[in-house]
Amino acid sequence: MGTEMSNKVKSLVLALAFCGGNYSAAVAATSDPKETGANSQEIPTQILKTGVSLDTTAISPNSMQLSNTIGLTPVLERIQTLRQNNLQDIAVRQDLIEAKQEASFLIQKANLDIDFTVAAIMTEREVYQEILSTFISDRDKKVARINAISFISNGVLWTVNSALAIGSINTTYARNPKKCVNLTIPSGIVGIAAGIVPSVASMYTLKAVNGAKKTSEVEPNMLAKLFGYKTNPEIEYPKSVWSFLNQSPANEKTGKTRLDLIIDRWVSDSNMSEFTDRHSKKQLDVLTASVAQKKGLTINSLTARSVMLQQLQAEVLKMKRMLLELNMVAQGEKQLVAQSNDLPRLR
Repeated sequence: MGTEMSNKVKSLVLALAFCGGNYSAAVAATSDPKETGANSQEIPTQILKTGVSLDTTAISPNSMQLSNTIGLTPVLERIQTLRQNNLQDIAVRQDLIEAKQEASFLIQKANLDIDFTVAAIMTEREVYQEILSTFISDRDKKVARINAISFISNGVLWTVNSALAIGSINTTYARNPKKCVNLTIPSGIVGIAAGIVPSVASMYTLKAVNGAKKTSEVEPNMLAKLFGYKTNPEIEYPKSVWSFLNQSPANEKTGKTRLDLIIDRWVSDSNMSEFTDRHSKKQLDVLTASVAQKKGLTINSLTARSVMLQQLQAEVLKMKRMLLELNMVAQGEKQLVAQSNDLPRLR
């Protein structure tokens, strides 16, 4: 009963809004709930920054954090200590070689963890891009057909209207005025139709421009775990990557994790109109492809998925910038000391 009453209220608000010419209010009355600041950022910027600089001898705080996460810090400390000893000593040189090999192994493992994650994301993006291309192609063809029908029907109807008008004046008026009136009425009717048909077609075009709406699939993607949905081995994150996403960036004053900052940005991004509330089950069911939703698979939802996955991939790849800096420490090009100066806010 409550749902039925709610739907009636929505319908009434929608009707009043349209009658008043306030389309925005009508849309707002029927749209999903939004977080404060949702879709408010028109020109997006980078989400996270690593603070890595190749011109300093010290490493960035974020690189130091990653080093601790993957268990590399003790190895790098041992390398730096061995370098301070007598390198002419065969035993010292052998220990240094072994320590550098261990560091290389840990860095390579973290690199493979990143590649594993990125490979899964790219595979999903390719699938969504293929579906999206089909949806857009079908949409464009449908809009083209509607426009063609509109132009052709408009031309034909106005041609008939003009023919009736000419025929009424030139051939019948002098001989039979009554017959002229009879032709003028059909001419007016055809003229009205010539105006109505394109208008109706234009309204239908506005609807068709959104593309097809199909039931969303149940094939959880790499976004699923980010929002607490069930996963499977194909979309699981390696430990190092998952830890990286769930840590607060160095010098982050709000204490939010990287994952929180990424989701904040997605919500605020005006280019993703399908994602306005991180707590909306309806939106997340579609975006994570975890639960089927009727009319959930659309051009907009596929675009949002693709953009979110692409940005997630970019943020994960930033780990490689930090790994390069850590590798420079292993090679003696940098020191395992975090920069003392505060970095710009990492958002």
